[in-house]
Amino acid sequence: MEKEYKLQLEERDGYLYALASGSQLTATIASAYWNEIAGKCFDIECRRILIEKDFPESVGPTDMLHMADHVGALLPGRKIAFIDRHNHEEINELGKKLARNRDVVMQIFSNAADAEKWLLAN
Repeated sequence: MEKEYKLQLEERDGYLYALASGSQLTATIASAYWNEIAGKCFDIECRRILIEKDFPESVGPTDMLHMADHVGALLPGRKIAFIDRHNHEEINELGKKLARNRDVVMQIFSNAADAEKWLLAN
């Protein structure tokens, strides 16, 4: 069965870069790609992740709650810089707050240069 998303992973100096894309995002799709990201993080012992999402259609609050629970359980204590190529600002802000309540340090950015600078600081 073909995946409903594409995921590119790249080890960069000091962090893992991930680009997740597809036509529509769901909590199930997000769980699948976060499992892949976490697996790579465990393999290379990374503490920092820069993720770009490229999904024209985003999720609602209920799916975002499930996604935050999943990421919090998988990657507690990690630092995640987040870019949404489609600027779903309200739902992303909710996701950031939920992730932070689950011991994930997350910040939202509009470009990779600022995201990388924040990610590598301290």
